[in-house]
Amino acid sequence: MKIEELDQKARELIQPGSSLVEWHCEYLRRMVAIDSRSFGVNEFIGDRKVPSDMTEILSLAEEYLLKIGFDFVKINKKPDGSSLPNPILMAELFSGKNKPTLLLYAHLDKQPYMDDEKFEKWGGTPPTELRWSEDKSRAYGRGAADDLAGVTAIGMAVDALLKVSGFDAEAPNKEIIDSLPCNIKVIYETEEEAGSKTLIEQITQNREFFESSDCVLITDVINPDQGIPGLTTCLRGLVQINISFEAKKDSEVKISAQTALYKLLATLIHDDHSLAIEEIVAADIPLTVKEREGFARIPTSVDFLRQTGGLLPETILTVASDRESIIEAQLRKSYVNVRPGNRVSGSVIFGSAAVRLKIKLPDGLKNDDLLALLQKKIDQLNRFRLKTLIKSFLSDENMIIDLFTQSSTKNPHSGTNGGPFPVAELQLAKIIDNLIGEDGFLILEDIENSKRYSIPLIEVQSLWADNDESYRLFDSQEARAIVEIRLAAGNNDEQAADALSKYLLKKAHKGFKINILTDKGAPPWMTGIDRPAFSLILEALEAGYGEKPCLYGCGGTIPFVPKLTDALGPIPPLCLGAYDPDSKMHEPGESMSMKDWLGCVRSMIYFAYRSADIFPKS
Repeated sequence: MKIEELDQKARELIQPGSSLVEWHCEYLRRMVAIDSRSFGVNEFIGDRKVPSDMTEILSLAEEYLLKIGFDFVKINKKPDGSSLPNPILMAELFSGKNKPTLLLYAHLDKQPYMDDEKFEKWGGTPPTELRWSEDKSRAYGRGAADDLAGVTAIGMAVDALLKVSGFDAEAPNKEIIDSLPCNIKVIYETEEEAGSKTLIEQITQNREFFESSDCVLITDVINPDQGIPGLTTCLRGLVQINISFEAKKDSEVKISAQTALYKLLATLIHDDHSLAIEEIVAADIPLTVKEREGFARIPTSVDFLRQTGGLLPETILTVASDRESIIEAQLRKSYVNVRPGNRVSGSVIFGSAAVRLKIKLPDGLKNDDLLALLQKKIDQLNRFRLKTLIKSFLSDENMIIDLFTQSSTKNPHSGTNGGPFPVAELQLAKIIDNLIGEDGFLILEDIENSKRYSIPLIEVQSLWADNDESYRLFDSQEARAIVEIRLAAGNNDEQAADALSKYLLKKAHKGFKINILTDKGAPPWMTGIDRPAFSLILEALEAGYGEKPCLYGCGGTIPFVPKLTDALGPIPPLCLGAYDPDSKMHEPGESMSMKDWLGCVRSMIYFAYRSADIFPKS
């Protein structure tokens, strides 16, 4: 049978409701059911205290690949034979030394649930329970998209290649494997969400397995729209640090540590919300005319981009309201996000922020008049028109004022949406910085009556805020925050981390000691598309989805990509979307689109059958 006929028959197997697809749906269900969070556990009472050791998810993945027909599956261990906390899984189907070798990548670990034990943000259904929409077009559950859609897309593509050739995993036939168009290797990672910290070390340990690869297909990025394929050619990098404040001994500071923290966070952005660390901004590679023209062809709209980020109707973007400017800010500009209180999250922008001010009741100013002046001042400072609420109550002889700001109804992914959307926590920090002077007084002006009030401030407290306008005090009132910078192409993550640390030390209040602990880091990545593999994958995407693909980028970070290409040399990295912008990856309510899942599978099948045309072997 000719290659074209085999390819057509294999892709015809990939239809909703087919027995092959249903078999892989069952394994998707079983994988979602396993808690494989690689960080951010202890989210609620009764939750596990430490991340998963990945044993259960790896065991199921091993079973899955063996039942498909892989004759080599290995869960990595240390050189001395002892277990690793986050091992990679490697699998192989060897068809012949004179054939190309495709390396297929996905990851098994997941993000935090970002909810309490009631799982109300998940519609009352636990995130470990796979739930399908009525028409079975979407599957909901933690990891259903990111990245179990990629894990099972790889398995399904290989399964179809084997079945069309007559392979039966119950009675394996080496001659059938030898008839495959290419060799296939698989790597499933278990610490991608935690930064791929040991990935290079594990790849180096198993260099012989990886070095024969001719290209790598990565199924862990988002498509530009549902059912519209994108080939990702750039990724932003990441620097994430934890900072905390404490007063220096014998220092006579007039502001609290929390106030000093907010004032420092406010310096991270200019008034237009752009990143203020010039060393990082200067390294961003500008868009070319050709790239800008390419962004203009991406099938999306300003309204859709606002909708996917949950932006409130009245909230103003931080860039011009045109598609090209928004996409440029999402993909090719560095930007900063902060999370006071070190709130557990999966790399998201919190849609809401809140803070509590405790002040002494001023003489000669009625409470209602004070609140009116405060609201007026906040309105003047609210450049991006975030929703603001002020609540107050009396406590002894003091007044408690709670300030709540909101930019979005969601907590969108910081990589995908970060850049054009104002960060509520940063805008609140700007407000606090302007309201409170270095002398620790709340400054309000009554211009109509030519009066200026300096109101003694007793305390500032960060609040844990939600998008339903609820909030509460953090369990710990330590002055601390997570600072995250998504790095555009052109930056080096180690140099950026150094620049960020130096900037914070320079800008911090001199009466406080600032402690800085680097948490995560990953370099940005960008590739040219002049090699034959890119032309073939664009052709494959069109065949797999039935839609013309876009050259695209991802504002998120996939540490695996630059780390793998650094470890293995210049093999073509082909980043395919197995899920769509509605997937809400990293948010509660994550889901996978059947259309994008199966489109990704069909594209890999098409590519595999024609891989020998671009990787000829003697």
